[in-house]
Amino acid sequence: MLTFPMHNAALDLKGKSPEELPHGLLTVPPEIRELVEEERAKMRPEAFDYNKEDFLNRWTVDWYFDGLGYEVMYRPSPDGPEVLAVGSDETFALKKAAPLEKRPDVKTYLGY
Repeated sequence: MLTFPMHNAALDLKGKSPEELPHGLLTVPPEIRELVEEERAKMRPEAFDYNKEDFLNRWTVDWYFDGLGYEVMYRPSPDGPEVLAVGSDETFALKKAAPLEKRPDVKTYLGY
């Protein structure tokens, strides 16, 4: 169980344009690290190890963008997600520059 209350960044970012939202390597909040560790206790070690990076990245993107109404494209990493594009203009430009099938490491998040 979390040792502190949840207050995600998306609450503070509501109403901002895509250009004003976080880009680049996102800092993984302590709350997300704690939630990931809670999953460790629920899973077999090999299953947790397989899913740990995915939890860390997806939940961090969700922390920043949940409910903001923008498509977000990011590259997962062991250190957290690297946001490449936010909103329709940026994601369209990224997809045009290199189709997603040529970028298997890029994930899409829909913050609706």
